[in-house]
Amino acid sequence: MQHKDLYRAVLARRSVRRYEHLPLDEGALAQVRAIIAAVHPLVPGNRFYAEIKDLRPGDDPTSELGGYGRIVNPPHYLVPYVIGSEHALTDLGYRSEQIAVRLAAIGIGSCFIGCLGREEAVRARFGLPEGARIAALLIFGRPAGGPGGRVFNTLVRTAVGAKHKRPVEGILYAETFERPARPPQHLVPLLEAARHAPSADNAQPWRFLWHGGQLHLFVKRHNPRYGPGPAAQYNLHDGGLCMGNVVLAMEALGIDGHWVLYRGAEPEIPPHPPRFLPLARLCLGQC
Repeated sequence: MQHKDLYRAVLARRSVRRYEHLPLDEGALAQVRAIIAAVHPLVPGNRFYAEIKDLRPGDDPTSELGGYGRIVNPPHYLVPYVIGSEHALTDLGYRSEQIAVRLAAIGIGSCFIGCLGREEAVRARFGLPEGARIAALLIFGRPAGGPGGRVFNTLVRTAVGAKHKRPVEGILYAETFERPARPPQHLVPLLEAARHAPSADNAQPWRFLWHGGQLHLFVKRHNPRYGPGPAAQYNLHDGGLCMGNVVLAMEALGIDGHWVLYRGAEPEIPPHPPRFLPLARLCLGQC
C-alpha cells in the first residue's frame, strides 16, 4: 500500500450502511485475514482476536445487538475482542481502527456496531472466553454502488451526526485546558487524523493538551451520548480508535513515534480538570 493511500484512507473512511448483495470473494477475504494478522498492538501483553463471520441474505445483526439504524445487505462481520488486564478497551479500539482503515484503503467498507451495553450477552452468543472484552462488531463488505447506495449511506451518517466533526481548534489546548489553541504545524496532519476517528454516537470524547512540548491525550470521563452504566466505557474504546488513526497517519507520513499509555500516577501527566481522564502521551522521535 502506498503511504499516500493510507493517509487518504484515514481521512476518508466513513461508516457504510448499505452493501453489495454478493459476499467478498476468497481473494478479498484473504486480504482481510492478512490485515487482521498484521495489526500492531498497543499493549503487547494483551491477546487480540478478530473472528470473521458470514451473514445470510436478509440478516441484520443490528436488530439483535441493538445498534442504531439499519444495515442493508451486510455480507460479513468481525467479532474483535481482547483478553488482558491492561487498557483492554483502549487497546481493542486501537487495533480495530487499524483494521477498519486498512479495509477502506483496499475498497472494503465497514461499520462499527457497538455492544458495550450488552457485552455479557454478546460474549455468550459467540462463546467468547470469560473476561474477554468486546466493544463493537465490525460489519464489512463492498459498499453499494450507484446513487441509491451513496444517498442511503450519507443520510444515515447525517442522522447520527457523524459528518459533524469538531475542528482541530475544538479538541486542542495549549499548556492549560483554559486555552483552546491552534496546533503547531508539524502536528496538524496528526490531529486531522485524530478528529476523523469514529466514536460511539459520534461522541468525540478526545481532547489534546500540548504541554511542555508534548502532546497528551485525554478523554471526557462522562458523556451523555454514551448513556449510563457499562456503555460509559465507550470513552476508552473511542480513545483507542483515535489513537489508531494517529499511528496510521504517522506510518503514512513517515513520522517516527509511538503512544505511551498512562497508568494514572505518572508525574508527567499535566494538571487537568477532573472531567478529563488522562489516557496517553504521544512520543515523537527519540523520547
